[in-house]
Amino acid sequence: MLGIWQINRLKWKNNLINEVSTSIAMEPQALNPKNIGIDSQYLPVTFEGKFYENEIHVLFSLKPYGPGFKVIRPFKLKSGEIILVDLGFVSESKKNVLREIEDGKISGNIFFPNETDTFTPEPNIIKNIWFSRDLEKMSNYLNTKPILVILSSKVNDKSIVTTPLSPNFINNHLQYAITWFSMALAWLFMSIYLIIRLVSNHKKVNLKNVI
Repeated sequence: MLGIWQINRLKWKNNLINEVSTSIAMEPQALNPKNIGIDSQYLPVTFEGKFYENEIHVLFSLKPYGPGFKVIRPFKLKSGEIILVDLGFVSESKKNVLREIEDGKISGNIFFPNETDTFTPEPNIIKNIWFSRDLEKMSNYLNTKPILVILSSKVNDKSIVTTPLSPNFINNHLQYAITWFSMALAWLFMSIYLIIRLVSNHKKVNLKNVI
């Protein structure tokens, strides 16, 4: 049963990866905050405006750079609304470097993060260290709309490593299914062997009794 469940999970995960990959690869459309909702997850968008200088730094680790932070900045659209933009990754040593990000046309993907649970610590506001991308808290803190865009176009600051959205889902369900089916098969052979031994011993006992 567990092997069959893993096969079903494998199909579900593959469908999810295909869906996300298709969404990310779509032709970007002009961002209209009024049309953005939870069903806009992964939607490619473009927009113009200007970055504000204040930042939120979220703990993050990126291979091969190691530990560092995701840089989140408010961005004022030409229409006047302010949203959040995930610029990418900076190393620990670049955390408090003054960054002058050029304004212009931005490309990225809508993302509603699901990274916060009851065990996530509250952000350290004094040191500007956040432990997850909590969209509600970040937008309230920076006074923006609860809309986050993961940047896909590069910025002019070399300290930032752009981290475009990608369907990096862990998909080990095939290996799990093989493991469970192998265990079930091994258990079946062991059971058959045990039954054969019991039958054989029973016959020997009966034969002795006859003799």
